[in-house]
Amino acid sequence: LDGVQIVRRGGSYTVYIWAFLYYIVRFRGNFDIIVDSENGIPFFTPLYARIPVFLLIHHVHQDNEIFKGRLIFPFTYLARFLEAKIMPLVYRNSTVVTVSNSTRKQIIKLGLAKSGNVEIVNPGVVISPILKTRKTKYPSFLYLGRLKQYKNIDVAIRAFALAIKSYPNTELFVVGEGEMMNSLIRLATHLRIQDKVTFYGKVTEHEKTLLLSQSWAAVQPSQLEGWGITVIEANASGTPVIASDVPGLRDSIVDDQTGILVKLRDIDGFATAMITLISKNQFRRSLSESAYAWSQNFTWETSANKFLNIIESEIEKRYQYKTSGRFMFEKNNI
Repeated sequence: LDGVQIVRRGGSYTVYIWAFLYYIVRFRGNFDIIVDSENGIPFFTPLYARIPVFLLIHHVHQDNEIFKGRLIFPFTYLARFLEAKIMPLVYRNSTVVTVSNSTRKQIIKLGLAKSGNVEIVNPGVVISPILKTRKTKYPSFLYLGRLKQYKNIDVAIRAFALAIKSYPNTELFVVGEGEMMNSLIRLATHLRIQDKVTFYGKVTEHEKTLLLSQSWAAVQPSQLEGWGITVIEANASGTPVIASDVPGLRDSIVDDQTGILVKLRDIDGFATAMITLISKNQFRRSLSESAYAWSQNFTWETSANKFLNIIESEIEKRYQYKTSGRFMFEKNNI
């Protein structure tokens, strides 16, 4: 993108040091604001930057499950401590931006920020062009996302194994990469449904959109999501979603309108939802139409304008005059 520079340095543990060094040596004095993206551990930019900082939180990381495979002991506990105890002190004067009302409530409940300092900007999606592809002739379900333990893909596979007892011509597509791949393949084999479950691994954007468009429904059994971008991506392809009734997913899904919410790790519940969508054609079509209409509320242009308004409002409050000169942001350039 024009005007966008991406700097990649360090790993899970050293990226924070590199960010500090780059700011001090190359970036200081060249920017008017900082958007500090917290991914378990923030960059603690208020400690060394003397410009407005906006802290972006996609979801709260106080569940150890989310760090599995990313951080080793004892860094999982250190990360939780930094987020819960140190982050609120360092960012006490910063505006926090999060992606859903559920995450906002969690942030406030845990004392990570004051209620008046937390704003919501739902993420957008880009599916261009949206493929007008017919659904598969046979019932089909799709999981799209990383193959992480906390995503509970095993629940989708076990539920699918129950559903195909009633509808044996049904298929499940698993799209994504991650450390759970081999164990999930073994699970499908153990359940003797390996010929009904296809593991695609990483796919292109075109392939992703095609699979989303063809599937009768998507399945998202995760126990933790800030919002659920893959939910809206599915909806934009006219595909409803069966998902866990957890924070984030209950924000991106309107129950019984754009999808079906099921109790966390309720295998029978997910299987029942699958069977319902297979057997009730009119209900499935209604969900599909409503899901597509719902997805149109979430464009990146809308998200960018909301974020921009938050930035402008905060700068006006800080400097007590309307944005001008170096603090002017042109909406058309977002």
